[in-house]
Amino acid sequence: MLGIFRCTSKQLILNTSIYSQVPVRGAKAKAAKGKGGKSAKPVLEVETDAKKLVSQVCGLNYALEGPLSEPVLIKPDSEYPDWLFKLDIKRPKPTLDELDPNTREYWEEVQKLMDYKRIRLLKLKLK
Repeated sequence: MLGIFRCTSKQLILNTSIYSQVPVRGAKAKAAKGKGGKSAKPVLEVETDAKKLVSQVCGLNYALEGPLSEPVLIKPDSEYPDWLFKLDIKRPKPTLDELDPNTREYWEEVQKLMDYKRIRLLKLKLK
């Protein structure tokens, strides 16, 4: 402690041994091989029974035991709300040129494209 008071402020600033002990922010420790490896993905069976595929929602119910283990049956169309059949599921989405500038979708797409361009410019400035 007394050694600090004997040296000048210039020597304290130039002394890099103090700063070399501070870990670099964002540095990742290298993982040892063999530890924490990826676990094997479970192999799921594919349903091939046509009657079951037409009458049940296969893969939705993950419970194997208990009251929730019953299969989920597909209901008639009258049981589902009308908005479900009006959803826009067309792909690919229309381009910006095809959209009307007086709609909300147009301006959401403009904002998304501007954000994408801004991020690309920021990445270029960092290099």
